[in-house]
Amino acid sequence: MVHPSRVCDAKATPQPGMRVVTQAKYELLKQAAVQYAVALASDLGRWGDEQAVAAQLAHYRLTGDRLFDTYSVAARTSA
Repeated sequence: MVHPSRVCDAKATPQPGMRVVTQAKYELLKQAAVQYAVALASDLGRWGDEQAVAAQLAHYRLTGDRLFDTYSVAARTSA
């Protein structure tokens, strides 16, 4: 979920393992996506090189196994 706060309303029912992309994490994600594109664009042939693309995705933590842990936070219920 994309939301400015990781704290769920008292009436909400957050799902187990639910994660939130806060404004701060969104900014980090946006920065990583731009840096990823710049890194590949620095040498135009790299877009067609599967290994180069995979390496840059891993470097900027944009892979499926790292994306959510890096660019989101665990939701929590209000106190």
